[in-house]
Amino acid sequence: MKNLIEILIILGFILLGISAKSQTPTQTIRGSVIDKENLMPLIGAEIAILTTVPISGTITGVDGHFKIENVPVGRHDLRINYLGYETMGIPNLLVTSGKEIVLNLEMLESAVQLEVATVIAAQDKSGTLNEMATVSARSFSVEETSRYAGSFYDPARMATNYAGVNVGSSDDLTNEIVVRGNSPRGVMWRLEGVEIPNPNHFGSMGNSGGGISMLSSSTLSNSDFYTGAFPAEFGNALSGVFDLNMRTGNNEKREYAFMLGALGVEAAAEGPFHQNGRGSYLVNFRYSTLAVLEAVGLSPVGDVLPKYADVSFKLNMPTKRAGNFALFGLGGQNSAVFHPEIDSSSYDPDNDDDWGFEERQVAGNLGLSHRILLSDHSYLKTVALVSHERLIEEDYWLDPEKNFTRHNDVKNEVVSNAARISTMYNLKVNARNTFRAGLIYSYLTFDFKYYDDDNFDEEKGEQQILLFDNDGTTATLQGYAQWKHRFDNQWTFNAGLHYSQMMLNNKFSIEPRAALTWQIDEKQSLSAAVGIHSKMEHLAAYLFEGTLPDGTNRVPNKNLGLTKSMHAVLGYDRRLGENMRMKLEAYYQHLYDVPVESIPGSTHSIINAFDIWDIIGAEQVNNDGTGRNYGIDLTLEKFFSNNYYFLVTGSLFESRYTPINKVEFPTRFDGRYNLTVLGGKEFKVGKNKKNIIGLNGKLILSGGNRFTPIDLEASRQTGDHEILEDQRFAEWAGAYGRLDLGVSYKINRPKLTHTILLDIQNVTNRQNIFTLYYDDDTQQIERYTQNGLFPIINYRVEF
Repeated sequence: MKNLIEILIILGFILLGISAKSQTPTQTIRGSVIDKENLMPLIGAEIAILTTVPISGTITGVDGHFKIENVPVGRHDLRINYLGYETMGIPNLLVTSGKEIVLNLEMLESAVQLEVATVIAAQDKSGTLNEMATVSARSFSVEETSRYAGSFYDPARMATNYAGVNVGSSDDLTNEIVVRGNSPRGVMWRLEGVEIPNPNHFGSMGNSGGGISMLSSSTLSNSDFYTGAFPAEFGNALSGVFDLNMRTGNNEKREYAFMLGALGVEAAAEGPFHQNGRGSYLVNFRYSTLAVLEAVGLSPVGDVLPKYADVSFKLNMPTKRAGNFALFGLGGQNSAVFHPEIDSSSYDPDNDDDWGFEERQVAGNLGLSHRILLSDHSYLKTVALVSHERLIEEDYWLDPEKNFTRHNDVKNEVVSNAARISTMYNLKVNARNTFRAGLIYSYLTFDFKYYDDDNFDEEKGEQQILLFDNDGTTATLQGYAQWKHRFDNQWTFNAGLHYSQMMLNNKFSIEPRAALTWQIDEKQSLSAAVGIHSKMEHLAAYLFEGTLPDGTNRVPNKNLGLTKSMHAVLGYDRRLGENMRMKLEAYYQHLYDVPVESIPGSTHSIINAFDIWDIIGAEQVNNDGTGRNYGIDLTLEKFFSNNYYFLVTGSLFESRYTPINKVEFPTRFDGRYNLTVLGGKEFKVGKNKKNIIGLNGKLILSGGNRFTPIDLEASRQTGDHEILEDQRFAEWAGAYGRLDLGVSYKINRPKLTHTILLDIQNVTNRQNIFTLYYDDDTQQIERYTQNGLFPIINYRVEF
């Protein structure tokens, strides 16, 4: 790692020297302008770059496309006008020399005909790409995933900066997203409009996080993130939604990117299939740096070497009459392996580690989307996707009586598959009314084979008890309809209905949703939303059967229903200046039909589960549990302008649950408070000020994880971890605090951009407590700590 950092620093100084002699580079800005609600191209829309001297610009042609050439590198402000539409502003667009800027701009028609609305000041992150969203949602850009300190080009890590996302209430190494006190399992990932499995390396089955994201900023476009009260088209989610979009590759010019860093080696390519064609390709491949170093005989992280690789791509294929087709994919694999090496002449069974393991994980998604304009007012979008998840764990030990050969391999394997098809019809009746409806069908399978690891560990493999050997299939059906009505430019009403059904047992949920926005004036607005939401648990919760570790039989819970939640949100949004915004949201969530362990006196609830093992570990389960989350989220944001930005988000909340004994307890994720302060500044350097140095920082203070108090005396007597069952999650593991720092240097040369980025998570190496446990060797209560100092350095070149 040290050698890698030295090489990148030297490379940076070389690039700094050669860049000073280069000429002033320029770039092309092009793209299309369409109606946001019916996707029709807008002919004659005016695009102006306000920051060039003189002001440059153009108008869109008959297909809605535009192109502006020879734009100087740097940050620029764009304004888009079209008669009868709300004026659109794009401030501080970063233009670099290595890659063309291709914009797909969607304009909203004014509810008052032939009236041009007031220019949207600076930018509106409270707005989303989905015009049906009203509250608890915001858009984010790919640039933010690289600019925000500690984000590592990762959408999930970037989302931890937003109000309502509670950082200390989870494991920061596994990148889990806790939204408003809900379990990370309540988060849904969508790609190109359809649900996908957890897109993270080293993640747990049934969870939504993982140590490293499979998603690359090279292939992502602007996307939306939701923290509650979702529009009617979103189902199977209780807490949050990542609605991700892959960008379309450049269909006029071939472009490439290469990145070398501590986490991985990445290469991307895009361009047209052939000259003068409309289709394009975009592909990105990444391989872990640690695996590369191992291949040349180096192992900088010790005995256990985590390795991973992933690929993502999108092939865009527009046609003249049959609409637009796109084939896309995202997949990856990762592994962690430890093979003990024992010297038989000096073997000490008390001190030498004679256990070995191999963990391998594979995940993949392959989808085909089709979008066709049916008329000047409507379009149809259909997406079909198949996904696969496989987790394999192998444990073994070296038997000293058999010359330390590998003995009694135990192979645990968990497989989940899904095939989904989603179709959506969108009709823009007029400037005031838009209607949307759709259907989603999912076919799901799983196959488990799992052994009793505890017994295997104690008996050195003499007894291998197969706990689980089970498979199953089922399907789900979802349907929705949503209507948006704009009374005028001030009042907007959204109403919708979502329907979810499990074909396994015909359990269903009918979910009405409604939202209202009042734009009081140009500076402030009020919004309110209410709705019912539901989520199907992992398929294993319904179909899994086997022998639990305590020897009891677990029978399938085929009559278990959907977990449901009622969301109510009230929001106030105010502009404090041209580039500053304050947003306040109060919310209440009532969870019901929550699966809980039905044994009398039990305090177990799925609300507190991290993954499927918490779900299937219960002997008897029913839907008699409840929960509630309520709180206030505050956002104060200064958008990027005058070369700096900042974002302050804070949350005060409570998260409670009620198990079968009807006693209310705090949930595992009841951190109570969260404060995030981040900001950054850019400095223009070099000849003609064409290069950029960026400094970014982030401070997090949070209530931290909760745990159930340990009964120390009872633990000493039994030699095991004993808890006070009647005080579930009554104590905090400790307050969580973290400081992240980032430094970047961007060098623009003609047709080439270099970027050097140093990102340090937990720069003070604070040992935040994850949880406490009883250690029988010391007969004391010990602690597991969170991730410590974690530096990441990257070099990226685009050309």
